[in-house]
Amino acid sequence: MTHIGHSEKVLVMRVFIAVLVLIFSLQSLSKADDIRDFQIEGMSIGDSLLDYYNLNEIKEQTDEDLYAGTNKKFSAVNINGVKSELYMGLQIHHKTNDKKFIIYSIDGIFAFDEDSNYCNKKRSIILDDISDIFSSLKKLEEENVQMSSERGYMDRAQFFFKNGDFIEVVCYKYNVSDYPNHGRLGVVRKELDEWIVSIE
Repeated sequence: MTHIGHSEKVLVMRVFIAVLVLIFSLQSLSKADDIRDFQIEGMSIGDSLLDYYNLNEIKEQTDEDLYAGTNKKFSAVNINGVKSELYMGLQIHHKTNDKKFIIYSIDGIFAFDEDSNYCNKKRSIILDDISDIFSSLKKLEEENVQMSSERGYMDRAQFFFKNGDFIEVVCYKYNVSDYPNHGRLGVVRKELDEWIVSIE
């Protein structure tokens, strides 16, 4: 019989509580067939970011350096200090010149600066719940995929809608000290993903 130590019990309980929150937030999506039906912290693809943050907050939290040297078709807004049971922060993309700030992706950051085992335990439980809810979606799962930046590897699962939009759960494992390991639960428009791939 395997005995679980105190620290492991605490880890399991934290994961369990976080996943319960996720399950309750996803229960209403059992028949969802559009990425806009999936919410992260109450936000959905296609919403205006202005419905959640004012213009000054958006500008102050926009990562101006992330896509330096590109045409900057899209911009990323990093929301820190999120009051959430699941996420340490959010990253949201919109078209740079869109005055309505329509959302093209939402990433919830979890397991920030944790080791890959911790991240993958959370990722595995989240994957099981998403697989149950979106059982009709095409699923692609990969492990130890090298990042295009060559800064490390990732364990990734993606669920694709018919139009190419997708949900993904990823654990990033960096081999450089400037980038902390972390996990992401994200919803992404195909157009944004194709643009990011084109500039890498």
